[in-house]
This record gives sequence, structure tokens and C-alpha cells, in this order.
Amino acid sequence: MAASAARVSKQHAESEGLGSIWNAVKYLNQDFEALRKQCLKSGTLFKDVEFPACPSALGFKDLGPYSPHTRGIVWKRPTELCPNPQFIVGGATRTDIRQGDLGDCWLLAAIASLTLNEELLYRVVPRNQSFQKDYAGIFHFQFWQYGEWVDVVIDDRLPTRNGNLLFLHSEEGSEFWSALLEKAYAKLNGSYEALTGGSTVEGFEDFTGGISEFYELKKAPSNLYQIIQKALRSGSLLGCSIDVSSAAETEAVTSLKLVKGHAYSVTGAEEVRHHGRPEKLIRLRNPWGEVEWTGAWSDKAPEWNFIDPKQKEELDKQMEDGEFWMSFTDFQRQFSRLEICNLSPDSLSCEEVHKWGLTLFNGRWIRGSTAGGCQNYPDSS
Repeated sequence: MAASAARVSKQHAESEGLGSIWNAVKYLNQDFEALRKQCLKSGTLFKDVEFPACPSALGFKDLGPYSPHTRGIVWKRPTELCPNPQFIVGGATRTDIRQGDLGDCWLLAAIASLTLNEELLYRVVPRNQSFQKDYAGIFHFQFWQYGEWVDVVIDDRLPTRNGNLLFLHSEEGSEFWSALLEKAYAKLNGSYEALTGGSTVEGFEDFTGGISEFYELKKAPSNLYQIIQKALRSGSLLGCSIDVSSAAETEAVTSLKLVKGHAYSVTGAEEVRHHGRPEKLIRLRNPWGEVEWTGAWSDKAPEWNFIDPKQKEELDKQMEDGEFWMSFTDFQRQFSRLEICNLSPDSLSCEEVHKWGLTLFNGRWIRGSTAGGCQNYPDSS
């Protein structure tokens, strides 16, 4: 009887739009607006009892309570780190994202790609959040989980060491949207350490509810460049990586400054005329915010001197920001895999001519039967 009543209740909630972008499920039953209003009324800053600022939020092994990696960590609010903290400074962009002491480059690559599509970005990062107006130490973010949108509430206490953010941070020291987004995703997954080692496409799907496809670059179709251009124009999210043959190669830097076993964002694709011939270029970003490709078409490479000066000025920014251009031929030669997350019907505007059908099946993960691991380790259980 109880199971039947729960099923009826769930069906009623779904009919009311619960789980849609307009009515996201409140994760752990935490209501952002109600909690903020309560804090403002009492004059206190929010402290999240569901994800407290304590060792358990950091991790369980390498970031566990007795690990040497967690020594000296102090949880601080942005208001304690700088005199005038901002949620977003000058718009949220891919250069706002710098990796810290956490192996979640896959997530940072996904966030960097997310910033290329403002509509998607502000679905995950709701607007009207601030350290000034109605500030109460509480923020919220939204993710796609198992067929529905989930609203995750956090407080703004962040792990620091020696007065600096320990994990994801913005190049602009007073900007905190990306660090808070990482914390919300850590809460959704149980801890910061749970974000170590994943697949960029997992982040893509959790940010969009989209459908992913993979291309092995050594066996790529002849029209892959056109597929990439179309995907970027349509707001799809793209990432790539270089395979490793052993764990020792992970994050090893090649002679041309590419990082093996590391997630990159694909942020652009342009064609130029070089010495009178067409040349296909692709733009990538390393979430470290540094360590860039040094081969052909890299920053200050001689190839830039033989294209249209206007295109050179537009494309060749020559900044140490982790972003760089390379020829599409070199891209296919150097990288192993491309991931593209195409947007689901929920992400498409109603003016689109073509629509996808969507069918959801509810079920359970069962250890040893239907359960699996993350896409890096699909057979683990």
C-alpha cells in the first residue's frame, strides 16, 4: 500500500512539472528560497547541515580525515578571503576556471565548455545570486540527474590553505561562481574526492541532460571537422583527451606540451587561408589555465604571419591562459578521443524544426547485475 501511494504521489508530482527546468527537485528537501529567507530574518549566515564544512566533505581516502593532504585546511567564506567578493565578474567565461589540488580536470573541461552557451550556463548557475544583495551565505545550482533537474543548496564555506582556495578557482581572485559550483557538484556526489577521475561527458550530461557520442580520432569519419563546427554552432559541449598506456603516463606532459590522460575543452573551430590554401584549425583549452601546445599554430607560431591580418588579430591572442589553436590534422594525430554532448529536447528552443522523442525507464542499479562504475571504469561495481 505504501509503495502504491508513493508511486501515485510521484506521478502527481511529475504531472505538476516536478523535475523540469521550471520546477527542479529540491535535493535533500532543501528549499533555497525558504532557507535564505530564514537566514535573512534571523541575521545569520547559512550553515549546511547536509554537507557540513568538515573532513567528511573533503573525502574518504587521499582526502580523508587523517590524510596528510588535508593538513592545514581551513574552511572560509569568500567574505573572509577578499574585501569585495563577487559571484560573477564581467560574465562567466572559460578563463574563470583554474584547476586546484583536485584531479577533476574532466569536470573543469565540462564547465569551460558550458560557459560557451549562456542559456545552458544560467540554467546550471541560476542568476540573481550575489555577495551583496540578500547575501546570507547560501547559494544554489542545478544539475540533471536520472531524468530530472535537481536544485542543490550549499553554504559558501570553501576549503582553503594559507588563505587561498584549495580547489577550483577563478583567475580573477574576487570571483567565486566556479568554486561554489564545484562544491555543489561535490555535495551531489558525496565529497570533493568523489570528483577525482571521471569523464568529461559525465559532466556534460549532468549540466544539460544531453545525449553523448564518442569519436575515436584514428577512425574518425571524413566529415568530422564539419560535425565539430555544427556542434559548436548549435551549443553542444565538446571535450577531448589523449589515451595513456599506463597509470604512470597520466598527466605526463609531451615534448609539445600536451598532457596525456587529461581532459581538454574544445572551444572553437575556424578555417583560414595559409599561403593561399585552406587550413582547418581547432581551439582547445587546458583547464589548468596554462601548459599550452607549442607546435604549429600555437601562440606566436610563424604560421600566423601568413594569414589575413584581421583573422590573425581575431584568433591569435597570445596569452598564457591554457587556450591554444592547432591544425585539425595535428589534432587528429595527437589526440585519441573526442566527446560531444548533443542537447536534449529540454535544451532546444521551441522554434526548432526537428524534435527528439524522449522515453524514460525507471529502475534500480543492482550490484553484480546492472550496476556499473563511471565511464572511465564501466565494468566496476
